Amino acid sequence: MRNTVLILISVLIVPTLLADKGKNYAKENVCQELKAIGIEKFKEMVTVLYSQKFPNGTFQEVSCVADEMSKLAEQCCKDDASPDCYDKGATEISEKSCGKDSPFPKHPGIEQCCTLQGQERKLCLASLRYTADELASLTEPTNEEICTEYTKDEKNFTVRYVYEFARRHRNIPAGFVLNATQNHVRMAERCCRPAVKTTCFLHERLQMRSSNIFLRFLSSVCNNQVNLKSFKYGLSAYYGNLLGLSFEEASALSSRFHSGLEKCCLKPQPECMIEELTSFQKDLCGESKLHSMSEDFQKCCKKPALDTLVCVDDLKRQPRQFPDVASPVSSKLCEEAQPHGIDRYLFLTGVNHAFISLPVLTTVLDRIKNTVTACCSSAEITKCLTEQESKLKKTLSKLDDTCSRYFKLDLSVFKTLIQKEVQGEGGEKRTQAWLDLAISCCSQRSPAQLCQKLTEDVIKYEDSTV
Repeated sequence: MRNTVLILISVLIVPTLLADKGKNYAKENVCQELKAIGIEKFKEMVTVLYSQKFPNGTFQEVSCVADEMSKLAEQCCKDDASPDCYDKGATEISEKSCGKDSPFPKHPGIEQCCTLQGQERKLCLASLRYTADELASLTEPTNEEICTEYTKDEKNFTVRYVYEFARRHRNIPAGFVLNATQNHVRMAERCCRPAVKTTCFLHERLQMRSSNIFLRFLSSVCNNQVNLKSFKYGLSAYYGNLLGLSFEEASALSSRFHSGLEKCCLKPQPECMIEELTSFQKDLCGESKLHSMSEDFQKCCKKPALDTLVCVDDLKRQPRQFPDVASPVSSKLCEEAQPHGIDRYLFLTGVNHAFISLPVLTTVLDRIKNTVTACCSSAEITKCLTEQESKLKKTLSKLDDTCSRYFKLDLSVFKTLIQKEVQGEGGEKRTQAWLDLAISCCSQRSPAQLCQKLTEDVIKYEDSTV
């Protein structure tokens, strides 16, 4: 399957491209690819994009909208189709989306779009994107379950797996989803006939192991990039701690990585992401700093580019002795003439914390940034910073210490310890907030939105006890 078609399918989904390129752009390009790969593969790719766009929709609802878009493509790719075929078809689909008994996914915000008319409505519908908490991970089915589903309904086996996999990996390029789906289907085809062949499954899973690990890494970093408001600050502190870099070095590296993710995570085609990550690996493993890095880091840099990034992401951070930020904070932090003042302060605040995950670190740094910005506009800057920002720094250190103990202790021992420490200072809800955060969010690849919410809950409880 050619990944270039994924760029062209977005023409069907985002009408703004039509405005820029003209009405024949979709026909000339999409129709060429539709003819090359056939309607079934075309529908699979549309299903990926709509499963990512509407992950809260049922399989039937997503299939319905994918069918409509595929039929529109078939209809408008006929030689005698009118130039405005896509525009008229998209209008009809938008009207159907707003119908009382619409068979399409019931997306939050669709009601507001439906109050608009014409092109504005289509643009509004195209811009909708599901932003609620991450869905549960897709549980790896057993060999027997795979074969049961495959032999029961071979025709829909692929598209059902496309739907399930795509809706749980909605912030990565659709091309990676299709590749993973093809591997899964190939495994079923090879290993389910005439009976379940365990050795075949072992071989296939081993073949897919590296790509599956990379997908988990990519899904994690793209979820962070899409959902965390101050992700670049968290990245800077993360790389500063992991590699022992200065503020300037860490900022340059994190900005490079962040811009690549920002550019490519939501693009359908995987080539953009592969090119950006390959280029970033060269920056990360540059000869000028490689000799000063740990032996484990150097081993990572000897791997292929994509494997290098996964390997580095798995390296353990260690507590480092960076300069502490004095408290109360000097009002000089608010001087406009000071270059990168708040950025540098956030780096120095976060870089000493080696045990909390990026979603937790980023959430606290974002709160500190907002607090400092607000205090810089107040009449008594130093007093404001002392009272407000110092509480957040205290919570950040407590989070780091909690995750440190979470990784070292047996879970039952850890729970008992937290209950003893917290119970008397805020009741069961505060205790549960700390436990939920530790269990769900101390690991590096923790879910971005969930951990942002749980961190905010902990901050709220800590504020109420001061």
